[in-house]
Amino acid sequence: MKPTKTTWTKKTKAVKKPRKAKVKRAVDGKSPLGRLLKLKYRINDAYNHRQENDGETKSDKTWVMEEISNLRDGGWLSATKMKVANELWKKYPKNA
Repeated sequence: MKPTKTTWTKKTKAVKKPRKAKVKRAVDGKSPLGRLLKLKYRINDAYNHRQENDGETKSDKTWVMEEISNLRDGGWLSATKMKVANELWKKYPKNA
């Protein structure tokens, strides 16, 4: 016998487990890490467009990457490293 439209059976719905919220790591431009990341992007642009000497640009990029990993591991920037970073900011302008 076919069920009619008026008869129905109770169907259970599958219950989805709530997903774990992903933590977004927001890096502002004012923190030392955020500034080093921006500097890294500037150096990448200069390296990709070959505006600077490749060997020198590559070594600058390596230095910035090491400092970024150092900060992420809980380190800090000393005064001399901050001076080096400031010189790199002047060396790689934003619209280069």
